[in-house]
Amino acid sequence: MKTYPKYVCHNLAEVQKATENLNKAKMVPIQIEDGSIIKKVENWKGVYNISQGKLCSVVVPFYNLVQHKEYIDNFAVALDKLGLKYKMKIKAQGNRVFADVEFEGRNLKFEKLNEEFTTGIRIVNSYDKTAGVSMVPRFTRLACTNGMILTRNEKMLSIKHHQKILKEITSFVEKRLNNIINTYGDLQNWVSVSMKDSIEWKVTCKIIEKLFEQLKHREEVLKRLNLSVIEVTDKKTKKKSVTYVWNDEKKKKIKFTRWEIYNAITDYLTHNEQITPHIESLFQKRAEKVLMTPLVELPVAKGDILG
Repeated sequence: MKTYPKYVCHNLAEVQKATENLNKAKMVPIQIEDGSIIKKVENWKGVYNISQGKLCSVVVPFYNLVQHKEYIDNFAVALDKLGLKYKMKIKAQGNRVFADVEFEGRNLKFEKLNEEFTTGIRIVNSYDKTAGVSMVPRFTRLACTNGMILTRNEKMLSIKHHQKILKEITSFVEKRLNNIINTYGDLQNWVSVSMKDSIEWKVTCKIIEKLFEQLKHREEVLKRLNLSVIEVTDKKTKKKSVTYVWNDEKKKKIKFTRWEIYNAITDYLTHNEQITPHIESLFQKRAEKVLMTPLVELPVAKGDILG
């Protein structure tokens, strides 16, 4: 199993030391061979990953390349200026870097919901255009330490590399960070509403089947709801079908809430070390869909209808 570099930092000096190990890139001219003649491609440039010795992507000439180190270091500088204590987990994968920042002493407590969350931000950058320069609100549910990424939050920011604003990366980070750090009003409403929905357990399985077509991921999520998948192959048609059964009949439930489904997904994504940072980020969006989508609008597998 391939492993990816991870670093845990608590201050600017530790961040700067860790980011020295991240991949570096540069803009390079692009040339093509036309018969026996080498021609320069005037309207495009390449982003070359120096650390890997590979071309990452082809971009427009006015593309603003942001180095992983440059972005994360400036983010840490901005945190220092705001006087914030934090823990930052930096995860690198290929041409992408993810940094999860958790703030100390800035927890959210929802007494009526009996829930408490740490607050933070996920920052992302890439050399291959798979992600812009982004800042996304991130929370951790203290009851189970599940990480929660909310990309639909009104404070979520994603800036494409060709935008002029990135020419001044330091100014960008300071202004944007200050704008998003104190507003988390949507979270309580989303959690509260998701706790009220009631979904029959078989329909719950169909929702998860729709979200996770790959069996290995679906099995992991269902396991956290005390359910298993049984795959059956028809002897005549050779077609495969699945059925869902309880792992422990004594813990069998008639219905689940969207909040329970959401937490089963985020538990798997947070506590499974084999999931790559990129896949975890993609699946967080699917979990978010469960949290924020009304029950009647959630898609289910094989034509089942919610109502």
